[in-house]
Amino acid sequence: VGVAFEVVERMLRRETVETMTKNQLPDEAFPIAFGPIQRPGVGFGLGFSVQVNRDAFSASRIGEYGWGGAASTHFWISPKDELVVIALQQFMPFSTRLEQTIRPLVYEAIMDN
Repeated sequence: VGVAFEVVERMLRRETVETMTKNQLPDEAFPIAFGPIQRPGVGFGLGFSVQVNRDAFSASRIGEYGWGGAASTHFWISPKDELVVIALQQFMPFSTRLEQTIRPLVYEAIMDN
């Protein structure tokens, strides 16, 4: 089932979004971690996590950006795939289990790995 979205009015310049979704962290900040959870290949732009490289354990796309919320909610956007995914759960403490489970399934479903 496809869903079409129509852009009514541009709110931000393309250059602004490109800057926001580009890694702003220096190399010495890697790998980032949230407590015991390491996020290899993930940097941060201005308001988003940003996938800067792929590691052996990640189904993420380079250039993908998103955010994880306190109760284990996740969203990510893959501009390359014209894809937006929102995965909601209420689980504390924070866990990446849902995200890590559905991400490869989503990318497998669009069959453009």
